[in-house]
Amino acid sequence: MNLGFCSSVGSSALRVRRARTGASQREQILVPGGQLRRCRLEMQESPSETEAKVEDAADVKADETASKVSENVGNDTNEDEPPPSTFYQAVTQAQEATEKALEKGFRLLEVEFPPLPQSMLDSAAIGTYTVVDANYKLVLDYAKRWADQGKRVAIAFPDAAEKDRALENSNEQEEPYPNIRLSTLQDGFKGTFLDRLLTSGVEQDLSVREDDDMFVVMSASCQELPQVEKLCIKAGERPVIFFNLKLDTLRGDLGLPAFPPKDLQYRFLSSILPVYYLRQRSYSKTVPQPPYVVNYSGALYRAFPGKYQVRSRWR
Repeated sequence: MNLGFCSSVGSSALRVRRARTGASQREQILVPGGQLRRCRLEMQESPSETEAKVEDAADVKADETASKVSENVGNDTNEDEPPPSTFYQAVTQAQEATEKALEKGFRLLEVEFPPLPQSMLDSAAIGTYTVVDANYKLVLDYAKRWADQGKRVAIAFPDAAEKDRALENSNEQEEPYPNIRLSTLQDGFKGTFLDRLLTSGVEQDLSVREDDDMFVVMSASCQELPQVEKLCIKAGERPVIFFNLKLDTLRGDLGLPAFPPKDLQYRFLSSILPVYYLRQRSYSKTVPQPPYVVNYSGALYRAFPGKYQVRSRWR
């Protein structure tokens, strides 16, 4: 006997109602989705046999679905990488994840991981410039992979003041490494602040040049996100990497007074792909027995094309 729809009905939340009509019997079956389905049953078959066949068909379908899901999960798990244990591993994994995303044709990419140990980031003694300097060293190591391949990489700072600090750390060199140049989100002028103040005819520094192959944006705040969007428009089809901008935090300020509107998220930020993401947090939990307070840390981690992973560590 052909039951038709019964193969797609799950074994749970299955309720059967019967109504006798003439020489045949109709069964009204309420499936988990809430829809009422009917099938025609012959009178010579008992209701208990009908229910058994429905349950058997549903169990077979559930087993097939579970096997397919487990097979897909197993294949995806093979692509996942363990979180890094050193900053060198973090930079290397970020480079590999970026390469794989670029091969897939993605253009706007996000790289996010702590630039300093979590204990230092949680300390009030660590200032903003300490974090910026650490990010600058990491972004240089990150960009060297493509610079060694002969590609021109532009590291874009929010403004000229941030660029001047980087120049001081690079012995006043506009190119701290071959094929890597320091730039800003907007067009400006080359040289230090004193050079621009005392020297006439200073050469203009363009944010986007024709010989640039890719761009890496760092240290931008929420107010500067519209300038970042304009840079991406100027870059055209060339890739732009958002390096340790904490976009998940910056999104929370959109729409507030003196901040960009919320439509920036839907128009621009939603098109950015997180290719390498490592976010750490520390927590405390009280328990009704010794030691009463348990300290632990957790991390959300992802390396493209793998899935997101949730890690925890008890202390």
